[in-house]
Amino acid sequence: MRLHHILLPVALMIGTGAAAYAQDSSKLPAQKWRPKDGIYAVPGPDHATRCGDQAEAYVELGENFIGGNEYGCSIRKITDLAPGRMKLEAQCDDAQTEKPKNELILLKRIDDYTFSWSQITRGASTAGVTFAYCPEDAQRTYRENSARAKEEKAKEPTQKQ
Repeated sequence: MRLHHILLPVALMIGTGAAAYAQDSSKLPAQKWRPKDGIYAVPGPDHATRCGDQAEAYVELGENFIGGNEYGCSIRKITDLAPGRMKLEAQCDDAQTEKPKNELILLKRIDDYTFSWSQITRGASTAGVTFAYCPEDAQRTYRENSARAKEEKAKEPTQKQ
């Protein structure tokens, strides 16, 4: 009888551990890839300089915003297409045309700091451009300038129509 009392808890511990192990490996949620918020530039020998002068792209998924030098896009919907790939449905303002337009932006992860960006506007797609995350000193300057711009905008009097 005593042997039965000892073996039952041991068997339960072994069985529970195996079940927990199997459950952990099969039920792990797939991590969704997201590019880091911040500024990006085309990689190359002058990458850091390009980041300091004028970054070529910025990502602010937390603010539902993404853009480049002459345009900005409000993200309306994010869809994960596959691991490391996402589609952004956005409305973009273009400095050249000064008209908003709907775009599909496709981002493909290359590594933790680099992604490819292509877009589809009115059925026409662009070839992908590779962007790499800018160094931390450029990120800090960007964050400081963004915070300052938000403060200044908040201080502006609202106009009544």
